[in-house]
Amino acid sequence: MIAVIDISSTSLSMTVLEDETYKPVYKFREGLSTISYIEDGKVSEHGIEKIADRIAIFQDQCIKLGVEKLYVLSTAAMRFISNADEVFTIIRERTGANIIQLDGETEAYCDCAANQSFKDMSAPIVVDIGGASIELCDLTKEGRKGIKCLEFGALTLKHKFVKSVYPNKEECAKIKKYLKKAFGKLDFHGKADKNADCTAVLVGATNRSIYEIYRDYYDIPESEDMTIDTDKLNKLAKKLVEAPDRSHLLIKNAPEKIYFIVVAILTLVQILKTIPFKTVVVSDSGVKEGFLRLVSAGEIKAELSALKPEKSEKEISSVEELAEHIKNRQKAAKKGKKSSSESSEKPQQTKQGKGKSHKDSTTEKID
Repeated sequence: MIAVIDISSTSLSMTVLEDETYKPVYKFREGLSTISYIEDGKVSEHGIEKIADRIAIFQDQCIKLGVEKLYVLSTAAMRFISNADEVFTIIRERTGANIIQLDGETEAYCDCAANQSFKDMSAPIVVDIGGASIELCDLTKEGRKGIKCLEFGALTLKHKFVKSVYPNKEECAKIKKYLKKAFGKLDFHGKADKNADCTAVLVGATNRSIYEIYRDYYDIPESEDMTIDTDKLNKLAKKLVEAPDRSHLLIKNAPEKIYFIVVAILTLVQILKTIPFKTVVVSDSGVKEGFLRLVSAGEIKAELSALKPEKSEKEISSVEELAEHIKNRQKAAKKGKKSSSESSEKPQQTKQGKGKSHKDSTTEKID
């Protein structure tokens, strides 16, 4: 079996697939917002620890399931930070994971590769709404020719326009105005023809959460044929903006996305209004499945990750060695305290004088 971990802006997810068919066997998701740990354009030390811990949990699961190959991807989460190389290095040291950074175009191309089964539908366009980016791809065009990438997502819009958990009417109006301007630049086929019969293929975890909310609200039976009626989606979006009882519906179906899912639905509604979609379908395959297909085809070169960290140069193999190790650690700690005490009696240099930032500590943020 092969496993693929994806570090996205809003979560860490892993799919375990069969070697030859790439059919998903297991899926796991850990709610973790990488964006919440970004300070001054960098992922904080605490954020790096959180990501590494989650990857280690997935690696342990891989070993238990008998996974033989593991790839670790990063999508929009690390594209816009200045210390990405440092983050990748620390995570590799702690977990053995070699993180493969996908740019927006490659992420969209992976979505396309995973959803070729929709290619025969009428004018299909793949739509992936992420936390920090939006990817769209025209499946009627070959290769990467039909790809559009927008460098904002539902979570970045939430941070930009919304002060509380949910957007109020005034904030919704600002979001819609922003989206209308951004999407107005899209030039997909059929845009000018209001009678065009386009198909939206919704991919990604956020779109799947939107569908689960939609399905629950309209009491739609679970089925492999997942479709959305745009009029019903518009009514649902209105309810989620205005109704005071919306929290129960959102917590029940998208607890880890409750703080930005309403903005995501508003974003989807605006996309569906911009391009004349007659049919909206939801796909269960996305970046991870498409990535494996492209690696197999030789279109993407990727390095495998270890299933556990490399062993230290010297392992503790006896009680005596453990006692000696603890003793040495205690000595080092006492020495460190003594040095600290001596230095405190001397005139203090400013942190700026040492070439460090005035903001060394980080504050833990809620996932």
